[in-house]
Amino acid sequence: MAGLEFRGPFLLLFALDQQLGSLLSRALADAPLRPVEFAVYSALRLVQPTTPSELANDLGMRATTLSSHLLKMGRRGHLERTRNPADGRSTLIALTEPGQSATEACFSGFQHAIRAFQDNLTIPQQQLLDALEAASAALDTALGELTGSSSESAEPS
Repeated sequence: MAGLEFRGPFLLLFALDQQLGSLLSRALADAPLRPVEFAVYSALRLVQPTTPSELANDLGMRATTLSSHLLKMGRRGHLERTRNPADGRSTLIALTEPGQSATEACFSGFQHAIRAFQDNLTIPQQQLLDALEAASAALDTALGELTGSSSESAEPS
């Protein structure tokens, strides 16, 4: 990117988020889900059944934000909720067959975006993943320090 001679970590992370959003919007332009929806659906697909709180934590998303997504998913018939046998006060969530199908309909565009990204990556992917995991851990810890809790995304749902 041209312009700023030096970008600190926050500005760079913000810019990366914008770039990723643009890449995924283009790659998923013909898909049934928007990029943020695909992120929620695909994460749920990998960990289902799970609780809303656990999914919010996995995504680094506020529970209230995830709740909005879950309501939309439910209205579309893409989400099922069942009583959590380990804790009767909470529910487990999972994708329905139509939810699985909507997720899978995004795979081709998403894979195209991943390949384009990997083809242009100039460092080993594992090195990048390690740095991003370290940044995620630092942000989570910093947030906990500022809010007096372990993570804002771990709000009850």
